[in-house]
Amino acid sequence: MEAELSLGEAGGASDFGLEEAYSVESPDDNRALYRAWADTYDGFLGQSRYIYARQVAELFSERSSAGDEPVLDVGCGTGVVGVELRRLGVAVIDGLDISPEMMAKARQRTGPDGNPVYRHLIEGDLTGPLDLPADSYAGIASSGTFTHGHVGPEGLAELLRIAGPGSVCAVGINAAHFEGRGFREHLHRYSADGAIGGLELALRPMYEDADGSEPDHMAQIAVFIVNCR
Repeated sequence: MEAELSLGEAGGASDFGLEEAYSVESPDDNRALYRAWADTYDGFLGQSRYIYARQVAELFSERSSAGDEPVLDVGCGTGVVGVELRRLGVAVIDGLDISPEMMAKARQRTGPDGNPVYRHLIEGDLTGPLDLPADSYAGIASSGTFTHGHVGPEGLAELLRIAGPGSVCAVGINAAHFEGRGFREHLHRYSADGAIGGLELALRPMYEDADGSEPDHMAQIAVFIVNCR
């Protein structure tokens, strides 16, 4: 799923349909589930004291110098990461998501200046090639996409393709799957090969009250710079 909160990250919210969430296996499953959740999704984020998106945006902004160049919010969902990026001064943001219903909510988001948060909203599935040119963006931020039944570490290659040289990427990855699904291995391989530089991993809670005892409530946020190819 391309959205701010992964299906498996809604720990403790039994009324949010977690049985369905954990059963997600395909892009079509994701589309169907988020179609049903679009109208109540933001309410859940507020009730759960969700802070994941804010932390991804803050880590991105600490290292990015995108200026007026476009940044892509991968898995933008209803626009929570985009709002945080705009709050931190990112001027031009596009959003990518697999769910048109979630993006319909994102389209309604406005920034501090009253203008729409997103320049463009793009429907796309990161489990395959994206219909975007190489080197399209000066930065990429993502939370909630790399997790249960969603996008595996293979999706990172497409992010590196569409991010221009020198771009900062801040990619949140569910901590419960960071090792087992091979995210650490892929990231360190990219670093060793010189495809990315300055790799930093920041373990962060997804919710205000997460204490680290439940890996599904934690995220490894990988921050790195895309090198010249």
